[in-house]
Formats: sequence, structure tokens, C-alpha cells
Amino acid sequence: MTNRTILVVLALVVFTAGCATRYPLGIPEEQWVSLSLEEQIRAREAQAALDQAQAERRAAEARAREAQAAREQAELEMRRREARYGERVQCVLTSAEGRLGGRWRPLEPLAVDLVQGMEMPFQLMTTADGGRYRGQGHAYFDGTTVSLCSVRGQHDRDPGACARLLGTFEDYRRGLRSEVSSERFIRGQLRCHLGPGAGVSPRRN
Repeated sequence: MTNRTILVVLALVVFTAGCATRYPLGIPEEQWVSLSLEEQIRAREAQAALDQAQAERRAAEARAREAQAAREQAELEMRRREARYGERVQCVLTSAEGRLGGRWRPLEPLAVDLVQGMEMPFQLMTTADGGRYRGQGHAYFDGTTVSLCSVRGQHDRDPGACARLLGTFEDYRRGLRSEVSSERFIRGQLRCHLGPGAGVSPRRN
């Protein structure tokens, strides 16, 4: 048998397997054909009930995620309103690239409004390929360092994997700009300055 013939046979096997009829509850074909009509009806009803329960569970999980996101957003907005001057930074990432779809791709400009001690999710969107490549990251400000990380909590567990900008109160008050990068997530020019807050009035240069 030639290599070409072997490849054709393998392709037919894969195609046939992909097109094979699937019976309710994962019942094998040889067992399915031996069932009575009433048993087949009961099996279909049981499969429909399982599918419905799975759909309801997925919907409930989605609602729970949405509710959690809404709570976190409300808490973040409250913290922004209550933040003292120096506890809030506003940053913009430009000339950026993100690691999406297995390679570096140019990104839309990204803006984050951070409150010290609170993690904030953000979205990545490419400017090329029709914007079809997207991703998510998490930003965090600890009072001196702004971290842009690929996963939640990474600023604490593996800070070296995040793109980071380090500065003092005065640096952020005047406005801080620097090239930042992480090996396999994001890179670009990050510009940050202190956002509005209570307690201390910003000084003029």
C-alpha cells in the first residue's frame, strides 16, 4: 500500500468517525438498535432533560459571573469616588503590541483608571486582522507600581511576568512615561499620572 493510499484511508476513517451517528446518553449503536421504541423514547427524554439541565446551569453560571462583575465594578466606582489624592492613577498605553493568536500584534490604545489595592480587568483589541484577535488582562496599582498582567493576581504571584511601571508620588504627580514590556503578554509606551482625589490638592510644577 502506497503512502498516498494510506493517507486516503486515514482521511476516510477520520471523516467516517466524525460523521458517525451519536445516540442519546452515549448509548452505543449496537445497543441502541436493540432497544424497543419505548426505551428509545425514554432515552431521548432523559437526554433532553440532561441537555436542559446543562443549559440552565450554564445560564446560571453566566448570570453569576455578570453579577460578580457588576459588584466589582460598583465597588471600583465607589473606591474611585472616595480615593485620596495619590491613591488613584490614570494610565494610557500607546504604540502597543499584544501577544494574541500566537504572535505579537498591534493593539488599539488602552486606558485604565486604577485605585490603589484594587485589580481591574481590561480588554485587548488588535488594530490589524479586522480586530478579530482579542484578549484580556488585569491591571493593578500598589501605590508605587502599575502592573499590566495577563491573569488575575499575577502582580502578586509572578510580578516579573507583568509589564510594570515604577514611580514615586512625585513621579506620578508630574506624569510618568516609559516603555514597558512583558515577555509573552504586552509591550508599549505607558503614560500615567495621578487621578483626582480628596485630601491633598495637586501642586503645580
